[in-house]
Amino acid sequence: MQQMRIMWIGVLAIMLPAAALAQDITQRPVRTERISGTPVGVGLYEVAPDDTVLIDWRAIEAAADGPADRASTPVAKAMLAIRDSKWKPMAR
Repeated sequence: MQQMRIMWIGVLAIMLPAAALAQDITQRPVRTERISGTPVGVGLYEVAPDDTVLIDWRAIEAAADGPADRASTPVAKAMLAIRDSKWKPMAR
C-alpha cells in the first residue's frame, strides 16, 4: 500500500510540470499575418479548367536570363531544365 502511494506521488510529480508547460504553450497568442503579393511563377504558366498546363516559354526564358524577378528565376530555370532534358533526379 505504501509502495503504491509512493508510485502515484512519483507519477504526479513527473506529470505536473509537463501539464504546466502545455498550458504555457496553449495560452500564447496567435498572430495572423497577411501575405500580399503574387505567388512565384505567376505569368510563367497557367492551368486551364481542363487541367491543361499552358506554358509561356518566352516569359520563362526572359525570367531565367534576367535578374528582374529574383523570385521567379529559380522556377524558370527549373522549367527550362525540364524542357531541355538537362535535369537529373535527386539522390536519395
